[in-house]
Amino acid sequence: MNDNINKLLSSLSKQLGVSENQIKNAAKSGNVNEMLKNADTEQSEKIKSILNDPEKAKELLNSPQAQALLKLLGDNK
Repeated sequence: MNDNINKLLSSLSKQLGVSENQIKNAAKSGNVNEMLKNADTEQSEKIKSILNDPEKAKELLNSPQAQALLKLLGDNK
């Protein structure tokens, strides 16, 4: 499972042009604006639209990948 999370983080890192640590820190702090400042406009807008739509956000958070990532981040406390 950790391998899948690492692949997810790596993929997201490449897509957004930010480090995996920046993604982890943004997830932990809830400050996605810092993470998105380096993303291209299209990617940034997609993420913001998901975060601003409660149904889309709920669907995303209920995905197996998101649940695994949240578990990983929660285990680091």
